[in-house]
Amino acid sequence: MKGEQHYKRAKEIMESIRILAEKDADKHVAAIVEQSYGVAHHLIAYGMDKKYGIHKDTHTNVSQLLREYGEDKIGEMFDRLGSLRHGRWYGGKGNGEIVKECLSIISKVEEWTE
Repeated sequence: MKGEQHYKRAKEIMESIRILAEKDADKHVAAIVEQSYGVAHHLIAYGMDKKYGIHKDTHTNVSQLLREYGEDKIGEMFDRLGSLRHGRWYGGKGNGEIVKECLSIISKVEEWTE
């Protein structure tokens, strides 16, 4: 997938997140966190392609790649989403505040792509 396609996919998934968040964010925390992780990955792929001409199509070692290029802050945000994802997907934890944090991270990652 090319960089621009990653950006387009991120926007498509973001629309799904908005729908779930508007309906009942507390009820859909696991799905929103999971999708937020995907959005961040697509945005990072787009940003890395745009800035450095390189990206990963899978989420494996994305944080490592970011750090190799000095993008530690974005790597930390991606790791945070991974941690939230694990706790919500496998642990069944819920919390509407987590949705706000995910959306904040996505916003910061998107700003980084510009």
